[in-house]
Amino acid sequence: MAPPPVLEPAFRAHVLLGESLDVGQTPRGGRSLVRITGGTVDGPMLHGVVLPGGWDWQLHGAGGCIELHADYMLKAADGAVINVVNHAKACPGPHGEKPQMVGMPMFEAPLGPQGWLNSGAYVATVTGGSDPAHPAVDIAVYKVR
Repeated sequence: MAPPPVLEPAFRAHVLLGESLDVGQTPRGGRSLVRITGGTVDGPMLHGVVLPGGWDWQLHGAGGCIELHADYMLKAADGAVINVVNHAKACPGPHGEKPQMVGMPMFEAPLGPQGWLNSGAYVATVTGGSDPAHPAVDIAVYKVR
């Protein structure tokens, strides 16, 4: 049997959120669209900002599960613009425990210093920001080794 994967911290993104648009009920559950308005990126492998203009397509499904599909852009400190598509999901535990949101981000970066993002596998944890007056999420991204 192969050894379990090792997670190496890559970076953290503090992603600022705009207004939420309630789309309504769909066959899969309640949908909303949340604008991504900016943010910061910092970590051992990447520094930069979150560019405004992205979005997070949310599903509040049966049993309390939440699914996120986010698509947004980062701008690295060296000027490279990087597309991020992150699928994340969280479901409460059998006794209603608050779930941890875990995602699988995929990146498309230009060839060059940030090209390392184009290969390999990544996982991320997503937590809500602590200031209700300024909606945000904190995303910790790990490279799978």
